[in-house]
Amino acid sequence: ADAQLNLWDRVFGTAGIRQDQYNVFGSATTYRVTAGYLHHETGTKLRGSYGTGFRAPTINQLFFPGFGNPNLQPEKSQGFDVGIDQTLANERIILSVGYFWTRYRNLILSAQDPIACGIGPFGANFCAVNVGLSRARGIEASVKIQLLKDLPWIKSLDIQGQYTYTLTNDLTNDQDTRLPKWPLNQWSTVISYQPIKALRANLEGRFVGERYNNVGNVGLIGSFYVWNLAATYDVNQRVQLYARADNLFNRKYEEILYFGTPVRSVFGGLRMNFDVPL
Repeated sequence: ADAQLNLWDRVFGTAGIRQDQYNVFGSATTYRVTAGYLHHETGTKLRGSYGTGFRAPTINQLFFPGFGNPNLQPEKSQGFDVGIDQTLANERIILSVGYFWTRYRNLILSAQDPIACGIGPFGANFCAVNVGLSRARGIEASVKIQLLKDLPWIKSLDIQGQYTYTLTNDLTNDQDTRLPKWPLNQWSTVISYQPIKALRANLEGRFVGERYNNVGNVGLIGSFYVWNLAATYDVNQRVQLYARADNLFNRKYEEILYFGTPVRSVFGGLRMNFDVPL
């Protein structure tokens, strides 16, 4: 069920409730409320939300050979966030900053844990595990700038970036260590260039800071940054050409410790769509 509120196009709110029933994990009721205030005269928006969550383990997390953990419990959470958005220069610049806080019970993570996982068929103690009590909190900031628009050979040129600082704590048995796989610092950026209406190119960059590979805060995974380039060309309304280069500068990095990632990879193709009469 969901309800929405709009007063004078300035005060906004939503409230929602959801009921799930699982044959193994029982029933779960979750809800979420949001609120916002828009000050049109200055282009300022204040916003906030509070909600609860419930996530049952997936089939793979429970039973995948060498990884699944049939003893997993469902994950429960509650959290809130507050933030402010500001538009400038006739909405050509959009700035956002916010704070978030979430507490988890039985958070489901993929990690190395010799006690919970044992030794798998390939000699690794890597599986899905529950973290009894944990929390995550931090700040998010983003900016979107419309640099140029409607000029010769520049239909649009935009740049946007996002930064996230996340401080996590595994509070199980009062150990107060960082959660595995969660970096403190992350940023991403996209430069989008459209010389003509039919052609668009995006340069995307992503940075992920150092993070731990297991629940004991050992096995450090190094930070990395990677750049991708993609372009599309609309031949007509039904046909589109595309090309993409992932890991453009051929970086060597790991998303998961000891699991390599592809070197520079180039893709291209043709997309077509047709209306099928019914």
